[in-house]
Amino acid sequence: MFMSMQPVISAKEVTPSNGKLHLFSLYADFPASVRARWAASTIIEMAGRHWRSSSEMWKLDSLTGSQPITSMVSHDAAEADVIVIAISSLEQRAVELVQWLDSLAARGPKRSVPGFLIGLLGDEDDKSHELDWTVKQLMRCAQRADRKVIWHWMEKSAMDDSDWLADSVEELLARRLAANNEAVFC
Repeated sequence: MFMSMQPVISAKEVTPSNGKLHLFSLYADFPASVRARWAASTIIEMAGRHWRSSSEMWKLDSLTGSQPITSMVSHDAAEADVIVIAISSLEQRAVELVQWLDSLAARGPKRSVPGFLIGLLGDEDDKSHELDWTVKQLMRCAQRADRKVIWHWMEKSAMDDSDWLADSVEELLARRLAANNEAVFC
């Protein structure tokens, strides 16, 4: 019998009553886009076939575009179960991003369970000048928008191991399943 040496990525097998999972990614540059795409596809793979997953990805610059585009992006982000923010360089504070995240709290739907805000921060070359500030702001924004924050330093090998993400995805899916089941029985 042949056994693969590749790690198996899976969340606990569940059968959701309403298995929709919406992911929204916002990235700052090309390396960050690769990381955001990796995180979204990893989460979708972990969720498995019982969840109807959708994912969209936008560049951070789109928030400074036309008002209709900014409004559409903000609406989609507020509705998402998971928001992934990917920033390679932390040389400067991302004030515009934080202001935008703050605006989502007012737009956000009243969820039956908290959503997630995932920060994929830095890279192997970044000296993390604004890491502490950025993480604190993500935590503050997440709390205001009823989201749990998870962040991970994105050094060169960060995408080789998704274990740091697996427990959080399982937690989200279990909470969503429990909330959906409660709604069915009410």
